[in-house]
Amino acid sequence: MTSPGPLVDRRAALKERHRTAIVDAADALIRERGSARFSVDELADRADVSRRTVFNHFSSLDDVVTTACARELAVVIDTFEAQVVATPLGDGTFGSLFDEVAATLRATDLTPAIAYLGTALEHVRDPEASGVRIVQDTFHRVSSQLSLGVTERHPGAERLDVELLVSTLLHGIALVAERWADETGASLDDASRARWAELLEHVLVTAKRGYPDDLPVRAPAGDRAR
Repeated sequence: MTSPGPLVDRRAALKERHRTAIVDAADALIRERGSARFSVDELADRADVSRRTVFNHFSSLDDVVTTACARELAVVIDTFEAQVVATPLGDGTFGSLFDEVAATLRATDLTPAIAYLGTALEHVRDPEASGVRIVQDTFHRVSSQLSLGVTERHPGAERLDVELLVSTLLHGIALVAERWADETGASLDDASRARWAELLEHVLVTAKRGYPDDLPVRAPAGDRAR
């Protein structure tokens, strides 16, 4: 009698291959067309699967698109984490803590992800249920992961202070991302990237005023006593 184990494994592997092929196909179509304007039949044809297989894995075309967006943004999260580790430690003041986070943001090229989201989510049929949710969820994940990485490097800092710093900067970046996309059409040429650098610096310079260079980063007295 044949063991069911290998059969189950093969089925799981096939399902994963189909799912990956569908998301890869959606990603390719988004990049080629500069939008998510394609049909389920076009997607299935590109992925070399049936229309039925698409709906076996995803509830709608929007679901495929937002899954592709989530995968794109996962790369940004990984990059943030790597940059946090690579950034030199400061001298333990709020100013140096700010500079560490700012260096991480400067070193992370966000423009491709912002441009991708703009093209992919522009024509999502149900933005409140999918596109907006995926951006919000990813923003929260980026903020949480970056805050955790910074806190681990500064065990004496209060987590709330770190979270406020990171959240403030990322909200500012979210605002200038919209401005950047409106001004440049989210193109990725030299002029567009230079404008992004200007807008990012505007956020960082403005926010830095609230983080004095000579104020030490410490946990509250109650936390230090424990």
